[in-house]
Amino acid sequence: MSASKTTRGDFWVGLMVTSPWAALERRSLLRRALSHCQSNSGADSVELLFFMAKPAESQEAQAWEEEAKYGDLVEVAGPDSDPPVARDVTYVLDRPCARTWRLLQGSAWLAENRPEQDYVMYLDDDSFLNVPRLLQVLRAQNSDSLAMGYVMETELDWSKTHVCELCDPCSICRSEEDLKNFCSQFDIAMGGCMMAIENCNIFDGTDITSPELPNCIRRKLQEIRRVASYFGSKAAPRWFLGMGWVFGKRIVRYLGRNSRRLKSRGAADVSLGFWLAPLENLRFVSMNEGFFHDHPDDRSHLRAALHRRYDPGAQDEPDEVEWLQTGDL
Repeated sequence: MSASKTTRGDFWVGLMVTSPWAALERRSLLRRALSHCQSNSGADSVELLFFMAKPAESQEAQAWEEEAKYGDLVEVAGPDSDPPVARDVTYVLDRPCARTWRLLQGSAWLAENRPEQDYVMYLDDDSFLNVPRLLQVLRAQNSDSLAMGYVMETELDWSKTHVCELCDPCSICRSEEDLKNFCSQFDIAMGGCMMAIENCNIFDGTDITSPELPNCIRRKLQEIRRVASYFGSKAAPRWFLGMGWVFGKRIVRYLGRNSRRLKSRGAADVSLGFWLAPLENLRFVSMNEGFFHDHPDDRSHLRAALHRRYDPGAQDEPDEVEWLQTGDL
């Protein structure tokens, strides 16, 4: 399956969506949303393409029917989905991650088949996009080295985090003898121990009174050190939150040329920090100030800021949809 070429306008933006075959409803929602935005694009062209794994035999009939109807599916092989993992684990490591693989191979396809696209918006299939606002922002950037999104910088191995980074004043935590005694059983800084306790509490339901907490902390340490070993770094270079980001065509071509060489077994959003790190003269643009938002439910990373500013006011979209706004709300 391979999408046909589209007629471009003065300004050409590709929307690259990675999607599993089972998510037909999400793809349909995105198609409908984009069709409403196209009339406001003026002379600019926006092309929506879904990058897919090879369908299973049981999915082939639906896949061919969908492709015949819409003509916007591109098959780039790789896994359709990732194996079940713990709630906070986003790294497969034993084989390419589904989305990470499709982002790289999809970039290679775009570099070969859409070399004249000015920008590519990489989008989750559970995200919506305000296309007119996106075009407005991109026209103001005018850079083929643009890297734009919700910027994150994180430690992959936080075991050596100093306690004073977490406590203010630091003396409060340093005076907690029970905490100090508990943490002394691990090869970990006190601040790292506090982070592990919080991590186990949030994702595993084990609080400071649980007899399972020590084993949980040991598992967390194993996991983060394995990830740091895979990437060869204890910290990730600047990356973009996974709901969506924009790359200029120079970056897309670079990813395309190196799609078989770049790391693909880690989470897609963190991995792209390592993909971009070798490139000179990137134009990083942060969209952290009210431009990119999660849907306001209790699981949202950005719920607090969003809840104060934005009511989506839509009754018929799924609750898990993430909302992207590329402009002031």
